[in-house]
Amino acid sequence: MLDFKARKFLVQEALEFAEWSRRDLLKASAAAGAVVAGTALAGDITGASAQDKKVRVGIPLTYGPFNQPWRRGCWQLVKTVLDMGGEPVTIRGEPTKASEQEAERALLDRDIDVLCMGIYSLEPETEYIADEAHARGIPTVGFAVPVKNSPAVVEDTWATATTLGYYVQNVLQRGGTLVQTAEDKGFYTPFDMEADMLDLMTKYEPRMDMLPFMPGSVSTQDQISKGRENALALLQSNPEPGSVSGLISWWWPLTIGAGQAMQQMGRDDLRLFNHYFSDQLLGEMAANTYPIEFSTDVPWHTLGQKTAELAMAMGAGETVEPHQYRVPVTAILQEEAEAALAEVQEMDRQAIALLGEYGG
Repeated sequence: MLDFKARKFLVQEALEFAEWSRRDLLKASAAAGAVVAGTALAGDITGASAQDKKVRVGIPLTYGPFNQPWRRGCWQLVKTVLDMGGEPVTIRGEPTKASEQEAERALLDRDIDVLCMGIYSLEPETEYIADEAHARGIPTVGFAVPVKNSPAVVEDTWATATTLGYYVQNVLQRGGTLVQTAEDKGFYTPFDMEADMLDLMTKYEPRMDMLPFMPGSVSTQDQISKGRENALALLQSNPEPGSVSGLISWWWPLTIGAGQAMQQMGRDDLRLFNHYFSDQLLGEMAANTYPIEFSTDVPWHTLGQKTAELAMAMGAGETVEPHQYRVPVTAILQEEAEAALAEVQEMDRQAIALLGEYGG
């Protein structure tokens, strides 16, 4: 096992791709009032025009009990609208595409000036909602998903996969057998994209193999139990220590479940690599309860803030080009989990307090 300094170097090297991938991705004409997209994303959009009227922003709240990152995004979306003098108009729903779309359709009848759409349904699935909104003169903005003829703020999915993939390849010295898990294919598209990207990266490493993908159910189910069930089956079918070098889990409850399975089986030879922070994940990681040595994350608080800034500008009548803006990738080692946990817990405390006033 490499020491902290050596592994931290690998993290920094892996993040270099993400830094490059965000550099001047999108540029809009200054005459059109659009913005330059880099790390700051929609940073040039201010609330100056929004102050002329009370902009009503439609926001579906469709996160579930395991969706702490999503909740942090909704918190900043609502908070930023309030800070800019707007009025959040919310509908509480379930973490499913059907519930999300139902909430978005209902918001169109709530006298809103702009509609935020996301986080599950993709453009072909919501095209009819965007068309109806635009026909009524209501602009739309994507919150973590693309929306037809609309700007959107999204995670840097390819950079996330490459950051985690580069770290895994280097720390394993480009050798060994891997397995991936995430929510069921087709449920949350970024997970599918990240898993596909890592499959591709592994394909060209002659000393690495990828076992079949382990589907981890959906957000309305007990995913920790599913992660434990999957990992037990994996360990039982690979009883020789070290026969599987690493498990890449793109969703934190499945990581926790895998760690529980390792404890149950008395195994400590499977290295765990995680995507997405939560209070529980970071707590277990900081305590070194399970061998979770590395995690990436999406700064959903930034994603929510920038989505709100775009929405407020559009709701106030500004023209915003239909570009996609990306938020940076976050990555930590096990030794850095305690500090990350303190930050996340404070954000979650504020998120619960504010969203409680809006049905969340």
